[in-house]
Amino acid sequence: MNTAPKVYLIDDDASVRKSVARLLRIAAYQVEAYSSADEFLDTCRMAEHGCIVLDLRMPGLSGEGLQDRLRTMKEALPVIIITGHGDVKIRDSMIKKGAVAFLTKPFDDQELLDAIEAAFVRNRREVRERSERNGS
Repeated sequence: MNTAPKVYLIDDDASVRKSVARLLRIAAYQVEAYSSADEFLDTCRMAEHGCIVLDLRMPGLSGEGLQDRLRTMKEALPVIIITGHGDVKIRDSMIKKGAVAFLTKPFDDQELLDAIEAAFVRNRREVRERSERNGS
């Protein structure tokens, strides 16, 4: 079983999915890409280790709606928001809801990679804390 962290990329823009997935693979990350929040929920089997890179505005369930749904899950992965339509109010709201980072498109590649590393650190801490609470 592979326990390496995985990045779940969710963006309705095919060109963004392609370019971000390429960047992440070059950086040696495992990547699963989805065109919508609904597709992600319908088909994804989330691993215990990883993070979610999530577009804010998408048809169907929005990125904010997905983040809200993920917050109700006991073992949800950390979320990084990417958007072309951000403002201070929505950024603050997403961060208060637990997003690791809020990046406005176009973002710097290194900024995204740094946010992913921060999400992986958070994920490892949360997995360790869950394990300690469960006595594993």
